[in-house]
Amino acid sequence: MNFRIFPLLFVFALLADTAPALEYLRFKDDQGKERNEEGRIVLEASNALALEARDGRQYFPIRKKDILSRKSDDVPFVSYTKAEIIERLKEEFPPGEGFYYLDMYGPFVVVYNTSRSFANWYGRLLQKLHEKYREHWKNLGVELTESEFPLVAIVLSSEERFRQYAKRDNVALTKDMCAYYHKLTNRIVVYDMSGLQAQQEGNQRRATGADIQRFLTHPGAENNIRTIIHEAVHQVGFNTGMHPRFAFLPVWLCEGLAVFHEVPNPNRASRIRGEAWTLGPHVNHYRLEQLRKYLDRPHKESPFRNMLKDDDLFRSPDTALNNYALAWGLTYYFVKKHPKELAEYLAIMQKKTEESEDSDEIRIKEFESCFGGDWDKFHKDFYDFLKKLR
Repeated sequence: MNFRIFPLLFVFALLADTAPALEYLRFKDDQGKERNEEGRIVLEASNALALEARDGRQYFPIRKKDILSRKSDDVPFVSYTKAEIIERLKEEFPPGEGFYYLDMYGPFVVVYNTSRSFANWYGRLLQKLHEKYREHWKNLGVELTESEFPLVAIVLSSEERFRQYAKRDNVALTKDMCAYYHKLTNRIVVYDMSGLQAQQEGNQRRATGADIQRFLTHPGAENNIRTIIHEAVHQVGFNTGMHPRFAFLPVWLCEGLAVFHEVPNPNRASRIRGEAWTLGPHVNHYRLEQLRKYLDRPHKESPFRNMLKDDDLFRSPDTALNNYALAWGLTYYFVKKHPKELAEYLAIMQKKTEESEDSDEIRIKEFESCFGGDWDKFHKDFYDFLKKLR
């Protein structure tokens, strides 16, 4: 089998599933900057290790030759509190440079240098999404957990600052991206695409709720809303046990859940209250149109099997849009027609760890164990279902 392995230069051994000691590391990161972190060692080899810090960030690989000092004690690992994380955020986002911090929105900590109105709207969106996401999947029989870490969301005042920050995170942005979730930092980063901060600076006037309302009811806002919801779903999913952050999972599943929930709320008043999405099994018309065009083409092989096996289909600009649409269609179909089987499949994914084996054969076997191996029947049933959607 062609097992997928960690994209590292090291072969790691997963540590025993025992309560980890708190480790104190001083090391040079990949940019040569010295860092002091408290956390737990989750993977270790003879020449490198992976550290999960108390704020949820993961550092790997840390080469042992770059470790300046290391010690541990018997203190059990616990995450930082919101107050402790805010104090650490102040080092990276100083109040003297115009940054502020909100901690009243459920498990989220929002750091921002844009208008308070936009930051509050975004904080409410995150909190409501977190609550409704957990409620929705619990009702379908999926076991979720509380987030171990406070969840950090960074709201920057302009696209320029957003792109500068993404470059520091080594994130390649497409032209229209206004948000992203980073699995290593465990943060969402977004910019104020409403332009309220620029307006405030130009007019010397504080942005108001009415300004937010004008932005959210503008037809062009839907794409922005779709993107920020999509990225928020990733953060919530990876922190509530829906899928492990560093296990090898089929990308279609993680992206399918995100596009399933990204449907903008048609009710403008609800959008303004922070209920910007239509949570639950609602047709994503943006993805449906793309999906129908894609499936109308001739295919030499099953597009579903290809998507299940090949994660790169979501990374190539030539195939990404089609496969995001296909991932939405598959998730929507299972929620509507096979929710029990979907819950069983999700339970299999939830049990995976960093050292779980992964291959094309394993992915097909896991899929067929829940949804059956008659692919001709599956294709027919799905196409018939798709034709009836309006």
